[in-house]
Amino acid sequence: MTSINGVTIAIVLFGIGLLGLIIRRDLVIKLLALGLLNGSTILCLVSLNSLPGGVPPIVRGPSTVLYVDPLPQALVLAAIVINFAILALALVFVMLLVERYHTTDTQRLEHEIEREETS
Repeated sequence: MTSINGVTIAIVLFGIGLLGLIIRRDLVIKLLALGLLNGSTILCLVSLNSLPGGVPPIVRGPSTVLYVDPLPQALVLAAIVINFAILALALVFVMLLVERYHTTDTQRLEHEIEREETS
């Protein structure tokens, strides 16, 4: 029997987020699905970098000790900050669309924008 690891969970979460992004019509749900995609990517990076018995590279030890690479951790921190900024900006745009067109449904938004352009 195989064990479930972080990469497997990240793949499942990525699939759920991708389905939510493609299938759902509500913009807020699409933003939540986008957050799930980003979170699954971060989980995958953290899981791939896990090293059982690894030592931080700051600690000096014998030459046989396995050191953990700090670069993926720095990339994950940068990805979290960028994810937050993108989602915050997208939420502001959704709020502006809702204020103007009074809906979060993408098909109704397209219809309203087409109607606005023709008049």
